Formats: sequence, structure tokens, C-alpha cells
Amino acid sequence: SEPGSSYAFAAGTLGDVAGFDAAFFGLSPREVEQMDPQQRLLLELTWEAFEHGGIKPSSVRGSRGAVYIGFSGSDYSYRRADDLGSIDASTMTGNTASIAANRLSYWFDLRGPSMAVDTACSSTMVAFHQACQSLRVGESDLAVTGGVSLHLHPFAFIGFSKASMLSPHGRCNVFDAAGDGYVRSEGAGIFLLKPLDAALAEGNRVYAVVAGSGVNCDGKTNGLTVPSWERQAELLREVYAEAGIRPGDVDYLEAHGTGTAVGDPIETRALGAALGEARPAGRPLLIGSVKSNVGHLEAASAVAGLVKAIACLEQRSVPPTIHLERLNPHIQQDAWNLQAVTKNTPLDPDRPLVIGINSFGFGGANAHVILRSADDLREAARPRAGSPAASRVPLLLSGRGPEALKAAARQYAALLRGVGDGQYYDIAFSAYMHRELHEQRAVVFGLGRGAAVAALESCARGERTAGLYEGDALAAASRAVFVYSGNGSQWAGMGRALLAESAAFAAVLEGLDALFARHGDFALLETLQRDDLAEALALTEVAQPLLFAVQVGVTELLRQLGLTPAAVVGHSVGEVAAAWACGALTLEQAVQVILERSAQQGRTKGAGGMLAVGMGEPAMRDLLAAMPAASGVTIAGVNSPRGVTVAGPVEAVQRLETLLNEQEVFFRRLALDYAFHSAAMDPLRQPLEQALSGLQPETGRVPFYSTVSGTRLAGERLDAHYW
Repeated sequence: SEPGSSYAFAAGTLGDVAGFDAAFFGLSPREVEQMDPQQRLLLELTWEAFEHGGIKPSSVRGSRGAVYIGFSGSDYSYRRADDLGSIDASTMTGNTASIAANRLSYWFDLRGPSMAVDTACSSTMVAFHQACQSLRVGESDLAVTGGVSLHLHPFAFIGFSKASMLSPHGRCNVFDAAGDGYVRSEGAGIFLLKPLDAALAEGNRVYAVVAGSGVNCDGKTNGLTVPSWERQAELLREVYAEAGIRPGDVDYLEAHGTGTAVGDPIETRALGAALGEARPAGRPLLIGSVKSNVGHLEAASAVAGLVKAIACLEQRSVPPTIHLERLNPHIQQDAWNLQAVTKNTPLDPDRPLVIGINSFGFGGANAHVILRSADDLREAARPRAGSPAASRVPLLLSGRGPEALKAAARQYAALLRGVGDGQYYDIAFSAYMHRELHEQRAVVFGLGRGAAVAALESCARGERTAGLYEGDALAAASRAVFVYSGNGSQWAGMGRALLAESAAFAAVLEGLDALFARHGDFALLETLQRDDLAEALALTEVAQPLLFAVQVGVTELLRQLGLTPAAVVGHSVGEVAAAWACGALTLEQAVQVILERSAQQGRTKGAGGMLAVGMGEPAMRDLLAAMPAASGVTIAGVNSPRGVTVAGPVEAVQRLETLLNEQEVFFRRLALDYAFHSAAMDPLRQPLEQALSGLQPETGRVPFYSTVSGTRLAGERLDAHYW
């Protein structure tokens, strides 16, 4: 009875809630200091919810995303009222309830409905229902919903003590005769909702399916805070009837169950009237309440109820409602065909499960949601497991800065230590496809799981190691350029692993095999599998078609994975694949070019050799001009400002090697019996142009950059004269 006093401060608390990564969300420390920590928690949880659901937050920007947040407490603003001198320009947006939802819409750029919902203890469940409704009527494609409750001021403790609603002994004795009030607790949670078809089609993680939801209000009762079992039962009947679910099909019901002497009997009476009594005798409705475990989260209480329900669906088991020793005498459990769960209780392992969740506000706002298990749907949508060879895929991780990247590396190392080799592919896939990619990045490449752990631990310590590459991301507008390699990149066995592991790659090569057979006698698939392929690759009429085929197959595979080029460029024979990739040549035209080109060049075997030299183009021209003994040697390719490739008759190339050796200039003989890109190819011009005279290239869809001219070239220019 003393002013400003409370008889109970027992509570479930999150502890220090001041910690917040302001820079991650682009906020200044000054603005964050004025921002209710409840808003901060919602930002963090929404980010986590997107990534847990397999949705990159950036992918929803500009979408018709709705936000409905259960939000009731204004404790942080009460603190400002105690010190009016602390108010500044950010105070109102930091403490107004509506901004709890609007800030999420703003930061994630969601353009559907956005509102905070306050119906006291049923706020989150009512918000959840409104989010479902928004999806049902088609005004949004995605909904962010949930709730938050923090204790940041004594106001509510004092107020609820004056109303005798809190438990003096600090326990939520749900359904128990000792129930004398509830215990306040803190908590928050975010759920992402989508139409089921869309979630499955997009490969999102589905925790549960919403089978139905509804809300109503008690209306006029014996008192504003006194609930009505008739109105509660009415809501239950409507929601289950609309969902087409019979009372006997409900496996468990998560009650509101606060542990109050008045509320618990009224709620259980409603459960019995609407569901329990309609079930077969001997199959009572299982009921319980998470508030016995974690206390009452008030506006966010439905978060705990929903999470418990999802856990029950996934584990196919219901944990006990604790502190229940002697049933409240006003709860007629047998007559109403109910059974409070007081021990771990398994649920049916062989069929989809149904769980209902109740939520009530102390002003009479009632809400109910029905969840159905999603394990059968997840199994149907589960992608094929990666093959053992797929464990050597790149693992990409990122952070907003160097320290964040180190932390991510540390977390991934810990994660990988606890899984088997077969899960490495799934983790790498999710890291790239489902996690947001920030500015600071690292990739672990070409390693198996065990070696990847060691590389990640090195990254966490700021050390470099083999297989680990770090750097800053390019500008967001940048896209990939595909570079198609020329002769010299081939090796015996290339493409065989992909041929065995990738159905898409195999299908492309099978189609190419048929085209090669139509335009010549080159047996692609047979050649690729030859035991003596290493020797055969010395023949350019074998190496060129194989290089072309593998590059086409890899391009198609990347396209099916969503990666297409912004531009293409090719080196030597690689230009044929680039001309196809840009759309200038059809696949059949490109096959014709590669077969004719390689066949003609194959006739020059033994006519010369090639040399890579560590010297710039001007210096090499001067050297060749001053060296008559190297007559016939020409620059075949300018590789960089400090490197060229030369080609010519074998004797002349050997004399050049002697001179370069004397001058201590780096050089390397290429393992070729051909003098490509030199005068040795001149006799092939006329027969090749004649063979390709019918070639009619098109403009192309993608820019093509020529390594002959060093400039962008129109697709129509890639005719018989070009090759």
C-alpha cells in the first residue's frame, strides 16, 4: 500500500541489453543512445531471421514486405520523462511505438503495411494473425512479425503490484492451486511468413505451416480485466472450423496459462468446451504453458508460445509444464477432457502434427494460431546432397569490417568442426546463397572440411595460409566477366569429374557430341575418356575441340546456377567459346568454326614452335629487328606490359632462346609443335575462309572484347574473315 512500491521484482531477464552494433546498421552512437533497446533487438533479430530462413536481406529490398510487431512497453521513454534535458532530435523516433515496426520497414526497405500492435499480452499473436491476413488477401508477399518486451523502468512492476497481478513468491504456477499471479519476463522474437508455395519454390527453410489464425474480443464482462470463457471458446470453434481441423486432430495446445487463480480456470473451461469435450473419450486434449518455464513475456508472450510449439513439432514431443503439483480445484480436467502435460510426452511420429497456441490480452483481446508440422514438406523440397567430390567447393564468408570477418571465420571453424564431411557442401552452399555478402570477404578454396577448419582458424588470427584468400568486395554494380582460355590450359582428365557429378554438364556435352558427329568425325565423349588422352592432347585438332566443349559445358552450368557474364573475352581458341557465349554464334556455328579451324591448323604440326618471354612488346620488337638470326620469329601475343609470346620456325626460336639466355631474360618454351599466330598460319587463310563462307554471325546479347584488336567488337564482325 506504500506509494511507489512493489511487492515483487522477481523476473526473467536478458541481462545487459545495451550492447548493439550501431555501425552494422548505419546508425550513429548518439542516435542509438536515444533509441529504445527494444527497437535495437528487433533490428538484430529481423536480420537473423532472414538469414535463418535462407533469405538474403538485400533480396527483399523494395518488395511488398509487411511488418507487424507486438509492442506494448514504453519503459525507455519513461526514463526520458524523468530527465527532460536528455531529449534531442532522435528521441521521438527512438521511443514512439509505431517506429518499432516502421524502422524495420525503413531499414530493410519493405513497402507493405507496417504497424505496431498493442493488445497487451496478446500483442504478438494479434500481430502474427494480421501478418497472415495480409498474405492471405495478397497485399504483401512476405511478412515480418513478432514482438518484444524489456524491463527498463519500475513503472510496470509497481502498477501490476497495485493491481495484485504479480506472483508474490515469484513463480508462474500454471494450472496449479498455488497459482497466485504471474512473473514478468523479458524476451523478443521475429518470424518470417510467406505463402507456402513461394517458400518451397525459393528453397526457404520452413519451420512450420500456419493452418489457421483468428482474433476476437471478450466484449462486456464482469470487469475489464476479467476474461470470458464463452468468447474464448467461440474464437477456438471458428478458427478450427475455418481451418478444417477437427478437435480430435489437435495433438497439443499451448495455453496462455499465466498461473493466475482466475485466468487459468476460465481458459481451461474454454478449451474444454471448444475442443476437449468434442474429442473421443480417453483421448484428452494435451495442454501446457511455456510460462511455467520462462515466465510471462507480456506483449511478447506469444513469441515464447510459438517457439515452443515449433520445437514440439520438430521434436515430436511436448516438454512438461513445471511447478504443477496440485491442480487448481476450479479446473475440471476430467470433465472437460483435458490433460495437463507434467512429463515429457512423445507425439505421433508417423503423421503431420497439429498444435494450437492461445494468447489473451488483459483487456479482453483474444488470439489463436494453429501450426502444422512441416517435416514432410521439408523432405519433399530437400535438395540432393553434394557428392563427396563436392566437399572441395569454395566457402565464402564476409563481414562489415576486418574484426567482423575474423569473428565469422572463428564461428565457421567451430561449426565445421562439429559436422561430417558430407555436410560441408550444404554449409558452403548456404554461406553463398543464403547469407548476406558484406564488404570484407574471405574465401577458402580447394580444401576439404578438415583443411578448411585450419584455414579459417588462421583467418580468425589474422594470418595468411594456403587456400585462403581475403580482400574487399568490388562495387555492388560490378558483374562477372567470363574469360575463355586458349591452348595450354588443357590437361588429361579435364571435365571427367564434372561429367560424372553434374547431370547438367553431361547433358551439354552429350548435345555437343551429336553436333561434332554431324559436322565431322570427332567423337567428343569417347575422346574425353581415352586412356591415352595426354598424348592425344598434343594434337591441336584434339585439344581445341575439347577445350571448347568443356568451356561451353561450364558456361551452361554456371548459367543454371544464376551466374551469367556482363562481358566475354577469349584468348586464341577461347575466342570461339566467347563468340558463342556472347550470342554472336549459335552453338552449331561455333562447333563448325572449332572443327574447321583446328583441322586446318593441325596440318601445320612440326612447322614451328612458341616461346613465352618476360619482356614487353616494344623491347621484343627492338630485339627481333636487331637479330637477323631470328628471322621469321614474330610476336604472337602480348600477354602483359612485361610479357609476350613469340612464334616462328623451330631453328629461329632456338637461336632466340640462346640470346635470351645470354641476356638473362626469362623465357619458357611452350609444349607445342605449332607456330600459332604467326606467318606459318598464312596458308590456312583461304581454305578456312572458304569453309566458313556461309557463317552469318549476329549482334550478340553480351559485349565481346577481341584479343585481336584489343577493343570491343560487334558480333557481326565474327565472320569467316575473323577466324
